Amino acid sequence: MKAYIPYISEQHLGYPSHTVFCDIQSNRGYSILVYAQKADNFLFINGSLRQKIPVGKWIVLSVDSLYRAYEQPTIYITLYGSNDIDDKKLMLGYKRSLNQKPIVLAESGITAKPRTPAPYRNYIVLVSMFILVFFSYLSNSYIRAFQRYFNFKDLFNTFVREQSFLINKPLNRMNVMFIILLSLIISLFYMLLQSKGIHVFGGRAILQEGDTLGVLLSNYFRISLAVFVILVMKYFFIGLVGQLFNLEKVVDLHYFKIIQASSLFYSALVIVLLVLFMDYFPHDFNWQVYLFTPIVVFYLIRFFILYFTIIRSIPIQSLYLISYLCIVEILPVILGIRFAM
Repeated sequence: MKAYIPYISEQHLGYPSHTVFCDIQSNRGYSILVYAQKADNFLFINGSLRQKIPVGKWIVLSVDSLYRAYEQPTIYITLYGSNDIDDKKLMLGYKRSLNQKPIVLAESGITAKPRTPAPYRNYIVLVSMFILVFFSYLSNSYIRAFQRYFNFKDLFNTFVREQSFLINKPLNRMNVMFIILLSLIISLFYMLLQSKGIHVFGGRAILQEGDTLGVLLSNYFRISLAVFVILVMKYFFIGLVGQLFNLEKVVDLHYFKIIQASSLFYSALVIVLLVLFMDYFPHDFNWQVYLFTPIVVFYLIRFFILYFTIIRSIPIQSLYLISYLCIVEILPVILGIRFAM
């Protein structure tokens, strides 16, 4: 566990280095200013040498440029050299026109670029390959089931045979394998958001801190296990509500359609995000604009698919069915959005 000690002038007077953590994700558009009154002072970012600090001249660093270069929500800046903290200045500000003596800017003679954050990229590649291998295994071992789950035409087919081998036993070995696959895909989606500093459902409370490959893989499988448990509990929740509404006959069909629709949607969503993550991911990423709307639209479409599928399977009044679906579908989505935001 890392321990960070605050600076206390009486105790740390002779220390040559002073470190500050900076939230660059929340301060985009601003600039970081560095100044040293004495010679032989150096600027480090995330432990790597950036440049030597010229005496009596300001260094101006764009927060936007740092965010694009390091791809992290927070960086730590170290000023190394003089033992006296008063000889060094580090400021965060916004440039504007004032009637004052212009600041002399120093051009850096060293253009040290940070390496690409290897842990996240290695993690994404490893997890993607693992999911791809799992996809391949299921497509070869359970051909009929795979063709049924990943079939848009079948998803929108509201006339379903109840005697289907996939529907009658929702928690048998074959179906559980596809539930595991969905858990892995949703977990990758969650971790992609986390890699860009978007923490939903209070993920910081249950995940390990750090960005090493081992920590990322550990967090990924923790999330996968949690998602798998939630998906299994969803089946029992549907069964419980189905008994209350006397709809036990459609519980298995309802659950199958949920897994089928979610597998198709989250697979497509993760593929798009992987492309954006590797090359074209916008730095001003906005959760509400880019993800909130399509996710809500998906759950609304899934609601209507379930409605028309169930109403064609058994004789039931529309208002009665809508009440049932609101409890098992709409209410969990509303609660999920509430806690995610």
